[in-house]
Amino acid sequence: MIVEFSVKNFRSFKELSTLSLEAESLKTGKRSLLHTAQGKLLPSVGIFGHNASGKSNLAKALAYMQWAMLNSDYLNQPTTKSPLFQPFLLNVESCKEPSFFQILLWDSEEKTEYRYGFEINADHIVSEWLETTTRVKKNRRRRQIFLRKGQEFLKLDESIKESVGHLTSNVRATALALTVFAQFADPICSRVIKLMNRPNFMIIDGRAADPTGYAMQQYYEKPELALKVLQLLKKLDLGIQDLKVIREPFTEVHLNAVPNELKPLFSQSSDVFRAVTIHKLHGSSGKNHRVEFDFNNQESFGTRRLFALMVLLVQILDVGGVFVFDELGSSIHPFMSREIVALFQNKETNPKDAQLIFCSHETYLLSNLVGLRQDQIWFTEKNAQEETVLRSLLDYNMRSDSEFEKNYRQGRFGAVPVIWS
Repeated sequence: MIVEFSVKNFRSFKELSTLSLEAESLKTGKRSLLHTAQGKLLPSVGIFGHNASGKSNLAKALAYMQWAMLNSDYLNQPTTKSPLFQPFLLNVESCKEPSFFQILLWDSEEKTEYRYGFEINADHIVSEWLETTTRVKKNRRRRQIFLRKGQEFLKLDESIKESVGHLTSNVRATALALTVFAQFADPICSRVIKLMNRPNFMIIDGRAADPTGYAMQQYYEKPELALKVLQLLKKLDLGIQDLKVIREPFTEVHLNAVPNELKPLFSQSSDVFRAVTIHKLHGSSGKNHRVEFDFNNQESFGTRRLFALMVLLVQILDVGGVFVFDELGSSIHPFMSREIVALFQNKETNPKDAQLIFCSHETYLLSNLVGLRQDQIWFTEKNAQEETVLRSLLDYNMRSDSEFEKNYRQGRFGAVPVIWS
């Protein structure tokens, strides 16, 4: 679970900005909170703001940090050269300074909090650190696992010195020590990597590949998951009575449908997946009272998007991970977006304490009918220097029974576009 995430000097974020999922002492929504040995966490937070306000850049910051932590830093793919990585370019000084990323993760299995972060510029890792905090009875025990400045390790805890201490001189300037140590099976670093990897940590943003193919494969291979997904699709009133995924050999017909530049990536020995949906045939009194639809050609874009989303959500809810979703509400009815948020807010559908971080333009999600607490609502807007400012609704001292949606539409919280005539 995420406790908080901080970023500085990344894309539109010039100053240090922190998204916190620690629950404040509010009277509302106590039943949905996630309880840990370190305190109470939120099951979901929503980030609202107009176009180009920086919402997506927060998701990109998380995506870059995840990619950097999982990247093996091959010579042709150094951590410093990801297309996602970009400092704030609208200031003379900041474009020369390093970018900062830090995440606090709570591991419910190990009962440990991990604080991991790094500073990075276009050439090398400037600094990197990892701390753990555990609770021994009533006391908190904090340990600094390692502290790195450039290529020098100023601190290396005894817990990893014996296993990976000899590797410190082999960590490249563009590589993260965390990743290198995890590759050589250090248990602490490996645990942090696992928490940030799929299926424990999923990010869906504008740059993510279409997950439909992956979703079909998971649906086909995991009957228990398929049953849960089908139940959700039926609940969303799509008219679907059943959904079947069929596995077929990859043939010349499939290859012809692939763009020429991608054809070398495919092998005719591979398998492909296709889906059909079953709908009720109205006006029929015979046995054949159902009709099949080809999923890709006869179902709407929104239905296909919901199917892939439901598969990913069920996976996250099953493992108790973190789901980051940019543009929740795009091609989806507001009531369906509400149901997605409700899956995380309800203990019955979220028994493993999964978390949802979403960005959205959908103001209905701010309504009292959805039931988000004040500490679950965040806003992004640009200041006069075109820097993204991230604020919590708590900063506005609103009553808990206020109509947040109405006040947002009226511009009470900023984060709305100003249209000039």
